[in-house]
Amino acid sequence: MEKQPGWTVTKHAYGLETAFLCEFKNKPEENPTIVSINSEFDALPNVGHACGHNLIAVCGITAALSTANAMAKFDIPGTVRLIGTPAEEGGGGKIKLIEAGAYKDVDVSLMAHPFNKDPTSYGYTNANQRFIVEFFGKEAHAAASPWQGINALDAMVLMYNAVSVLRQQLLSTDVVQCNINDGGHVPNIICGHSESMFAVRAPTLGRLRELQAKVENCAKAAALATGCKYKITLWTNYYNLICNDVLAACHTKYMTDVFGQKMPPLEEDRRTSRMSASTDQGNVSWVVPALQPLFNVVCEDGPHTKVFAAAAGTKKSHESALETGMCLGFTSLELLLSQEKLAEVKAAWAADIKEQEASVTFASEVITDLSQLIYKD
Repeated sequence: MEKQPGWTVTKHAYGLETAFLCEFKNKPEENPTIVSINSEFDALPNVGHACGHNLIAVCGITAALSTANAMAKFDIPGTVRLIGTPAEEGGGGKIKLIEAGAYKDVDVSLMAHPFNKDPTSYGYTNANQRFIVEFFGKEAHAAASPWQGINALDAMVLMYNAVSVLRQQLLSTDVVQCNINDGGHVPNIICGHSESMFAVRAPTLGRLRELQAKVENCAKAAALATGCKYKITLWTNYYNLICNDVLAACHTKYMTDVFGQKMPPLEEDRRTSRMSASTDQGNVSWVVPALQPLFNVVCEDGPHTKVFAAAAGTKKSHESALETGMCLGFTSLELLLSQEKLAEVKAAWAADIKEQEASVTFASEVITDLSQLIYKD
């Protein structure tokens, strides 16, 4: 990007070592609109680009360059920003960027994500909260004097089983995931410390808070039953992605009219295009109007598999990323050219935010009730 005319490039942007900012301006005094485009690029341990972030990088760069080239050729005023967003895979890179002010003066945020299904303009994702659960007991000889110990592994197993029993009463859209990181080291010592990582997911931030409270109650109950102490350490919290209806309509229009893609009708797309996965682009969508459509990678297996990683490296997948990037570019130009369209985008976003915040308020009342279920010192 440093070699492209008119672009200013900032490495280590916003205080993040692996973030970057590329900005193109043309007569910003005539048009203060700023369109932001995200390029992810991080990979997964052991399986590489099994989530196709290499394609997200290509898509974002394509969108930014095509927008800037048209701005220069047709003298369209405004600003386009390309933000290199690191650490989406659990690191909350965009959350750190939000906190650093990367989106504070932005009007919209656009990006796209690969998937092994037909392209869609909506790509709803779940809210997600990760947290570490630790139980602290007391070590003792497991054969000679087990009664002198307090078993932290028993507490973890009890919590795990309590969550398993809880699943019967959960909604079909709720997700609870867990892996046990520490359950002791040898069988003849009563386990004095156990640790697990939990992740809970739900379609809305409000429902996520309710689900999280239910799972945390399982930890409290396990500690109470075994005599252990417990500690919960919150990790990254990804918000559900709020897909903007006006931006989605723009994307469908350009995918259909320019590239002849068969896109689902918008009402059907809105109703069916939901993934159980999560992304920190969801957090961005609570700060500014945002979109993350899905584009096709021809592959039988879904993301986070070696097969998908191989498919993400094919020529066809890169062509799909380029095509989608150009459509994001067309949408960017429409917003730069039409203050009326931008106003529609912002009005739709304001209505969405009001609805989402109402769900969080309701959840706080439910959580207050849940907190009364467990004995407290």
